[in-house]
Amino acid sequence: LRRKFMVRNKNYLKYYKKTYLNDRQAEIRKRLIVLFTIVMFITIFIVFYILVRIENLSEINQNETSLAINQAVSVKKKSLRTDFSAWNKSSEWNLIVINNVNEMESYFVPNLKQCGDVEIDERIMNSLNEMIQEASKNNVKLWVSSGYRSRERQEQLFNKEVNENLKLGMSKEEALNLALKTLSLPGSNEHITGLSVDFNAAGEEFSTTKEYEWLLENCTNYGFILRYPKEKESTTGRAFEPAHFRYVGEEHAKVIKAQNLCLEEYVSSLIK
Repeated sequence: LRRKFMVRNKNYLKYYKKTYLNDRQAEIRKRLIVLFTIVMFITIFIVFYILVRIENLSEINQNETSLAINQAVSVKKKSLRTDFSAWNKSSEWNLIVINNVNEMESYFVPNLKQCGDVEIDERIMNSLNEMIQEASKNNVKLWVSSGYRSRERQEQLFNKEVNENLKLGMSKEEALNLALKTLSLPGSNEHITGLSVDFNAAGEEFSTTKEYEWLLENCTNYGFILRYPKEKESTTGRAFEPAHFRYVGEEHAKVIKAQNLCLEEYVSSLIK
C-alpha cells in the first residue's frame, strides 16, 4: 500500500511539473508579451506626440519670427525719411544729414582746423587723432587724405567726372547719373560739413586691407561710422565707399553699428 502511494505521489509530482508548471509559465510569458506590447505602443505614441508637438511649436515660432520681421520691415519702410531739411535746422551738429537730396544750408558753418594736409571741423579733431594714434599702436597706418571740401571744389570734381563720362560717349543724363554714384552734387557732399574724412587716398580696394578691418572694429569707440556701407546703397544714394568715415559721436555710433543702420535710417528713427 505504501508503495502504491509513493508511486501515485511520484506520478502526481511528475504531472505537476510537466503540465501545471508548464502551463503556468506559458501564461506568464503571454502576459509579459501583452504587457511589453502595450508599453511599446504607449512609448511609440508618446514619442510621436512629442515630435509632432515640437514640429508644430517650431512652425509657430518660425511664423511668429517671419511676421515680426515683416512687420519690422514694414515699419522701417514707412518711417524712413528722405527730407531732413527740418531736422538739420534743429539737430545736434554731429547728426546733420547731407546727401543727394539734402543740401548743406548756410546756417551750418563748420569750425575748420588744419589736420595735416586737409581741414576738418575742430570738434572732431581730438577723436580723430586718438583713433589714428590707437591704430598706429596696433601696426595699422591711417592718414587723412580728404577732409573738408568747399562747394567750389566739389563742383570742380563733379563737372570733371561728368565730362569724362561724356567723352566715353554717354548721354548727358547717363553721364550725370553715373557721376552721382560716386560723387555728390555741389552742396550735397558730406565733406562740406567738415565731419567726414577719407583715409589713405583709397578707393574700393581699401575694403581688402587690415586698415579697413581695424576701422570697422574700432571706429565707433571714437564716434565714427562707415558712412556709405555696401548693403545700404539704395538708402544712402551712394555707392559703397570703404574709406569714407563720418563723425556722429560715440553714443550714436555704437547704436548705429549695433542695429546695422546707416545715418539716414538712424536719424529717421529719432524723428517723431
